[in-house]
Amino acid sequence: MKIRVLVCCDESIMSAAMRALLDQQPDIEVTGYATGRESAAAVAEMAPHVMIVVAPALGLEDKRELAELAALTKIILIAKAESAHRSVEALCIGVRAVLAPDSSADDLIHVLRTVSAGATMVMPTAARRSLQRLPERQGWTSRSAEMAAELTPRESEVIVLLAQGKSNAEVAEELSVSLATVRSHVHHVLRKMGVSTRAQAVAIAYETGLMAAIGRTAEFRGREW
Repeated sequence: MKIRVLVCCDESIMSAAMRALLDQQPDIEVTGYATGRESAAAVAEMAPHVMIVVAPALGLEDKRELAELAALTKIILIAKAESAHRSVEALCIGVRAVLAPDSSADDLIHVLRTVSAGATMVMPTAARRSLQRLPERQGWTSRSAEMAAELTPRESEVIVLLAQGKSNAEVAEELSVSLATVRSHVHHVLRKMGVSTRAQAVAIAYETGLMAAIGRTAEFRGREW
């Protein structure tokens, strides 16, 4: 079955270009276009698997609209991540992925397939790195330490791989374990962090400083996340 994609963009030329790109993929079908104002009605009518939202049709400031759309389908938001924390906020309201406008076509297609399969690409690499350079907020150290203590070493590694946008299959291959084992690890991570989605888990891991705490351990030296 093909991945049904709805494109939300206020610029017709960009919408056409995106369709031309995605229609070349044998497993992807663009079902239609919508502007920001039409987006909710279009999702209800077309029932896409994934909706690609291109700012400024809707952007990081349109939290209410994005949350409503995220309740209906999986959202990939293409927007400038001028503030890393705004990308985190988008993930917390249900957006599955935030991509920079200068992302490559290959990146978009990979993210689309990954999100459709149920996994999450988090945010542009530059935004992730900028989060790690921010001074720790009050309360970050204690909270990240508490969560780091709750997670097993393997669960910590899983959260790092999820933050890299790995699918369950890719995590399984990376760790040389079964898909069932990966699903179990993800379930435990979500339960321990008190969240319901991978996106929320990764967003909280960044925002609380947990990712930085994991990155400081010897076990994860040399990884990029």
